[in-house]
Amino acid sequence: MSRIFYLAFGAAAGVVVVRQAAKAAAALTPTSLAGSLVQSVQEFLADVREAAAQREEEIRVALGLDRDADDDLSGPAGQPAGPAGQPAGAGGAGPAGSGPGAAGYPADLDDAERTMRLVPGARRP
Repeated sequence: MSRIFYLAFGAAAGVVVVRQAAKAAAALTPTSLAGSLVQSVQEFLADVREAAAQREEEIRVALGLDRDADDDLSGPAGQPAGPAGQPAGAGGAGPAGSGPGAAGYPADLDDAERTMRLVPGARRP
C-alpha cells in the first residue's frame, strides 16, 4: 500500500516539476525576453516624457511664459502695450514678468534667486 502511495506521489511531483520547468523555459526564450525588454523601455520612456512635461509646465508657470498673446499686446482696460509687453507708462523696469509678484514669487526676489529656485541642485557662485 505504501509503495502505491510513493509511486503516485513521485508521479505528481514529477508532473509539477516538468510543468514549472516548461514555464521557465518559455519565459527565457529570446522572443519573450525581447518582448519584455521592449515593454519595459516603452514604459520607462513614457514615464520620462510625462515627468519632463510636468517639469516644463512648472518652469513655464514660474517664468510666466504661459500668458496669452492678447495679454501681451494690451495692458489693463485695453490700453496699448509699452515695451516688453508692459502697459504704456509702466516704464521699462526689467523684462516682462519680472515685476512684483510675477509668477507667484515674492517681489523681493531678483532674477538670480528665481533661477536658483527653478534649477534643482543649483549653487550660488
